Amino acid sequence: MSAFLRPITHSVKFARSFSASATRSDLNKVTLIGRIGADPTTNDVGERHVTNYTLATSDTRPDKEGNLIKRTQWHRIAYWQSAEWFSKVKKGDLVYVEGNIRYNDYMDKDGNPRTKTEINQTAFKLLNPSRNKDEDDEDS
Repeated sequence: MSAFLRPITHSVKFARSFSASATRSDLNKVTLIGRIGADPTTNDVGERHVTNYTLATSDTRPDKEGNLIKRTQWHRIAYWQSAEWFSKVKKGDLVYVEGNIRYNDYMDKDGNPRTKTEINQTAFKLLNPSRNKDEDDEDS
């Protein structure tokens, strides 16, 4: 029998990218690297503390004519624990954030139904602190 007509037998092994238990679960995980849009604010909600801030992520792609177009997305971030270290984080800092997406339905002041999307932060790392002009002058 020629090689062309010979039946092909392959040994196929499937590699799991997740554990067996993880494939049975849903996954709601967000990973972002971006810049802080405004200084974080911390509020007390009963016995709990929430720190809120916005994060800007950007991507740059060429358009049909080859011009680079920058698109920025804004994300609302909420962190529901005491966070004194947020006092060191300022507008413009480059940060790494992990969390999960939450959708909150509410009625606006005109009685229209709205949905607010926010990231519930679970991990955070300051990657590159921004430096303002006053700090640069002090270092000189």
